[in-house]
Amino acid sequence: MLHATYVGRVGALAVTLGVGWAVATAGVASADETAGGDTPAAATSSDSSADSTVASKAAQRRAEAQQRRAEAQQRRQDVRDAAATRRAERREARENRDTDARTADPQTGTPDIEATTVAVISSRADAPAGPPPAAPLAVTTLLTAAAASREERITARRTTVAPPVNALALDDTPNVLVIGVDGTNLSKILANPLNTNLFGLMQGGTTAASTIVGHTTISNPSWTSILTGAWGEKTGVINNVFTPWTYDKWPTVFDQLETLDGGIETTAISDWDVIAGIAGAGSAGVDNNLYFTQVAGDTDWSKTDDRVGDATEAAIAAADPNVGNFIFSYFVGVDENGHMHGGDSLEYAEAVSNVDRNIGEILSAVAASGEQWTIIVVTDHGHQPQKGIGHGFQSPPETSTFVIANGAGFSSGAINLTYSIVDVTPTVVTLFGGQPSPDSDGESLTDQADSNVFPINNGPALRAGLQDILATYGYPDAATQFRLDLRTLVTSVPYFVFGATTQLTAGLQDLVDMGIPLISLVAKVAIVPVQLVGGAAYVVTNLAAQIVAKLTGVDGASIFPLLPPAPPSVQPQPEEGTTLVDLFAVCGDDPAAASFLRCGAPSIAV
Repeated sequence: MLHATYVGRVGALAVTLGVGWAVATAGVASADETAGGDTPAAATSSDSSADSTVASKAAQRRAEAQQRRAEAQQRRQDVRDAAATRRAERREARENRDTDARTADPQTGTPDIEATTVAVISSRADAPAGPPPAAPLAVTTLLTAAAASREERITARRTTVAPPVNALALDDTPNVLVIGVDGTNLSKILANPLNTNLFGLMQGGTTAASTIVGHTTISNPSWTSILTGAWGEKTGVINNVFTPWTYDKWPTVFDQLETLDGGIETTAISDWDVIAGIAGAGSAGVDNNLYFTQVAGDTDWSKTDDRVGDATEAAIAAADPNVGNFIFSYFVGVDENGHMHGGDSLEYAEAVSNVDRNIGEILSAVAASGEQWTIIVVTDHGHQPQKGIGHGFQSPPETSTFVIANGAGFSSGAINLTYSIVDVTPTVVTLFGGQPSPDSDGESLTDQADSNVFPINNGPALRAGLQDILATYGYPDAATQFRLDLRTLVTSVPYFVFGATTQLTAGLQDLVDMGIPLISLVAKVAIVPVQLVGGAAYVVTNLAAQIVAKLTGVDGASIFPLLPPAPPSVQPQPEEGTTLVDLFAVCGDDPAAASFLRCGAPSIAV
């Protein structure tokens, strides 16, 4: 994203010089217009005693924070020791199971990969009751049957009046963490055995190697589906332009939780402004909206993603155990590296590993909190292997997605054949005791346990089973592929126009803010025509895009509002050098409550 800023500044300078030349040749240039001299006055202290009091309080807060960190470190060590004991017990149990398996079949010491996806072990405590299948079924047969069962459940839900509270929500104050990792191929996670934290969540939970084939693979429509429970064909989101009015009709998970129970503390942490915009949109919006801009010089986005991870750890540590807590954390780094280098690149793999490391630290924070958390990990789409467009079309690497659910009620080491990214919001609402909207395209993951299958172990067999499912995915039929490819091409044009106009305007504003004689004046004059021309180009191209979207299956497409929306305007968090202790001091709120993260009221463009 940083390169777009540079392009905007270069374009702004070019526009400024062009306007300046035109004004000069017309003889109306105002060379005497010198707005210089706006040297900021040096701030002076008027009350040294007040300063010392503030410093004393800040020092006290730092000391208290250090004490809390020491206590948290001890708790983490205790949790690590207990976890090590549990791992040793599980390892011994797996070795015993492997020994039993080899004894039962002396001719082969390793499981048949073709059977791993569907083989059910009757000794598994969390496996469904009933006899095992007489013979392994083909993966495609299982997927087809599971999809039919899913459709039947959704149809039944829309025609049945559900009770107001779901019996599965046994905890009065549940804690749910959803981790969104943009543009991540499950195959790349599985290919690297060092991604132990993500795979550990799979081993301890239920995983779906899902697909969004037949739906667009553009980020904003997919994340809107994840955060509302409705596909883009309904919501009308067709590209990466943030349209705040969408979330008035299709409430986000944050809005739905606030409506369900205003006491639930909701937090969004992200490093893409569109996600922050979605979180703050709607009638209520998220309680705490933390947005991090790209760290200067962070070309691979690793440091920026690290800030998201650190803030997530802080939010977990500060969560009030007396209320329900929902956190959504979004990492953009994998997708950015996919665009810059391709999905098969070393840089892409390293970005996945960086997210895996952050997730490990987040899990440590969960363990140290002493509270029970349900953790869901999801991606919006995959990535093409080569450097270039990245995604937006219907190749299997682009349509490949995944959903991991880890927590009470989710079977360990299971593979689910029906989970979809659109199920995330209905699941979160269900976990907090609510009922998913009847207009939702998704259904709670808690209602899909009948589509679980169990590999013969949660190590190599689990990994191989997920890879087998990924290998079955292909392109949609030719008509669907043509329809969606056409939609992507046409609907991307207004997005690029919108982005170029936004970046050029921002670049011109930078020149204005520099206070350079004549140059700043010309830049200020140029902003209005740039916005007028860019806005007109957006209206024309968006009109065509909405028509094509409507003709290709987007029921929610609309030519209104005609004018382009304002880009998300979210107050970024302090610079990278700011520590969590500094955040306590700056925000001035109680560190024991999650609301300490709210550094001022973010301004969301709605």
